[in-house]
Amino acid sequence: MLDELASQFAAHRFDFKFLIRAITASRAYQLSSDSSHPSQDDPRLFARMALKGLTPEQLFDSLSLATGFREKDLGRRFILERESVRDQFLNQFASQDKRTEFQTSILQSLMLMNGKFMEDVTSPDRSATLASVAASPFLDARQKIETLFLAALARPPRSDEAERFTRYLQEGGAKGDAKSALGDVFWVLLNSPEFLLNH
Repeated sequence: MLDELASQFAAHRFDFKFLIRAITASRAYQLSSDSSHPSQDDPRLFARMALKGLTPEQLFDSLSLATGFREKDLGRRFILERESVRDQFLNQFASQDKRTEFQTSILQSLMLMNGKFMEDVTSPDRSATLASVAASPFLDARQKIETLFLAALARPPRSDEAERFTRYLQEGGAKGDAKSALGDVFWVLLNSPEFLLNH
């Protein structure tokens, strides 16, 4: 495959757009990380995609997109004097030695679990996505759960997930408050391996 890709790249006058289209259209690139046979466990065979973590930039951008986060425009002078939220987030991952391997430190894990940024984007009062879902009178509890799954994981919940999270939301979660429970569900989805890993 690599030989064919190299010859086609040369034949198309070293067009990078062609190269990217060819790679992403290949069966090898589109493989799932799920194993359907024990023979796929040997990574040297490239029989399935290897799990890998999102880069810090991908992670922040994915969190921003899922939660509706937008950096406030505080003026150029202020930005020059102070780091943006994105810069603060990425600085937590600055010690990452290998750019091709995602290594999470304890501080990074704690930041994702209970850092200020995660607290803000999973708060029904400060998250654009959560505020919209919580304030939608036309959505019942199950539909709100489905909306959060689509926002975070780009898929609807499986029936067992929908039942468990809907029950949690209807019971008001740990605090007995439906809005707070909605934030808890969103936090769980954003901290799940399905969100944090490219698979």
